[in-house]
Amino acid sequence: MADEISIADARGHQKDLIAGLAPGAELVIADDDKPVAKLVSEQKKPAAFRKPGLGKGMISIVSDDDTHLDDFAEYMQ
Repeated sequence: MADEISIADARGHQKDLIAGLAPGAELVIADDDKPVAKLVSEQKKPAAFRKPGLGKGMISIVSDDDTHLDDFAEYMQ
C-alpha cells in the first residue's frame, strides 16, 4: 500500500520526498483527504552483465626488468 501525505505537508519538501522513496515505492499526495497525485519512484535497472575480454589490448606489459624496483627498495624490506 502506498504512503499518503497532504499537499500542505509536501509543499517545499519535494526533493526530500523523492530522495526518500525506495525503488518502486509510491507516495500519494492528497488534498482534503482526496488523492490528487501519485509519486512513483523508478525501478532500478539491473546491472548489465560484463563479458570477459572487454579490456583486451588496453594494458601492455613492458619487458621483465627489476631496475624500476630500485626506487622502492626501502619500502620492500
